[in-house]
Amino acid sequence: FDGIFLSNGPGDPEKCSVLVERLSALLPTITKPVFGICLGHQVLARAAGAKTYKLKYKYGNRGHNQPCTHENTGRCFITSQNHGFAVDASSLPAGWRALFTNENDATNEGIVHTNKPFFSVQFHPEHTAGPTDCEFLFDVFIDAVKSVKKGEACWYFSLMENMAAVVSGRPLTKGRVDKAITAAIRYDSTYTVKPQKKVLVLGSGGLTIGQAGEFDYSGAQALKALKEEGIRTVLINPNVATVQTSKGFADFTYFLPITKEYVIDVIKKERPTGILCTFGGQTALNCAIDLYKDGIFEQFNVQVLGTPIQTIMNTEDREKFNEEVTSIGEQVAPSRAATTLQGAIDAAELLGYPVLVRAAFALGGLGSGFASNRAELVAIAQQALAHSDQVLIDKSLKGWKEVEYEVVRDAYDNCVTVCNMENVDPLGIHTGESVVYP
Repeated sequence: FDGIFLSNGPGDPEKCSVLVERLSALLPTITKPVFGICLGHQVLARAAGAKTYKLKYKYGNRGHNQPCTHENTGRCFITSQNHGFAVDASSLPAGWRALFTNENDATNEGIVHTNKPFFSVQFHPEHTAGPTDCEFLFDVFIDAVKSVKKGEACWYFSLMENMAAVVSGRPLTKGRVDKAITAAIRYDSTYTVKPQKKVLVLGSGGLTIGQAGEFDYSGAQALKALKEEGIRTVLINPNVATVQTSKGFADFTYFLPITKEYVIDVIKKERPTGILCTFGGQTALNCAIDLYKDGIFEQFNVQVLGTPIQTIMNTEDREKFNEEVTSIGEQVAPSRAATTLQGAIDAAELLGYPVLVRAAFALGGLGSGFASNRAELVAIAQQALAHSDQVLIDKSLKGWKEVEYEVVRDAYDNCVTVCNMENVDPLGIHTGESVVYP
């Protein structure tokens, strides 16, 4: 044989004594790759001399959203799991180490040998129904098997270093198994955060009837997170009737409009080391863009935390955003950008009616609408240009089914799909117009 693959259960690993004994006798004599998943992970651990135990909660770990962190890189992956037993990482013998750990309950999610190509994971990288985050583990295993077939018996790839190479398309680094996986998933972030002492948060502002309070909630959570890190907080929010302006959330609260002039005054007085501008909706984003363009952040040495301003500008600029989406092979509705009324008319005639007219950098679809003819286009475009210096003319997709996914990605390439929703009503101007099925 060229390699051993230990498949999933279900089952109690203690009842696999015959397989465990055979594998235990075999491991010291071979240097060929061994890869186990789920029950196979537990079998490999017991064969190596480690212990397993039944999870204390009744149903174990089940589902498609279990977060597992890779030990060497600290990168977290969303995984699919279906098990009621776990490996006791503290019982691993010399020559073995933990590969992944569950972020929810700190249970072991993977092990790896330090100088032989033996490794296993508790979760399901085969991802039937998803997610696909760790599918590369099979590539790592197959590449190791191919190397053995070529006679490269001493080629052990470090599952802790070569994982990144597989994901990024780089060639595997020859070395130990645990180093190979690290290389396959290592992500060199270009985003660096200097130590923060005081952070300014641009708040949610006023809420109107029918408007959701997600920015108030998220801003309040941001303030709590900063406080947990020992960072002093300054909040600007003109609305006294919000959660984040309640006593105990921010160290300093300014009940001022979120405009460039007022924010500059607060920056001059408080001298924050950083600013969070993504918790105040469109108003805060537009204000931050103005401050960035005027060089205020650079002048007062204030670091923008989270999404960079240039990225915000690229996503708010409908034309640039469409170019970015197209560049990764995804499809968007045919569209044209315009900065004048005549430009909007020309774009609509080129695309063909009906069209969707949208204003850039606008609150909740403000100044947008569907136009079935030139007269309707002129009326909507004039309103849109009153709110923004750019309008985007899209080929109408009115009546299509809308399914929305909300995805969060950090500077270290950790991604999580927070939720998905199907709109009850057909596609409209703004995603907030419809009741949704979560």
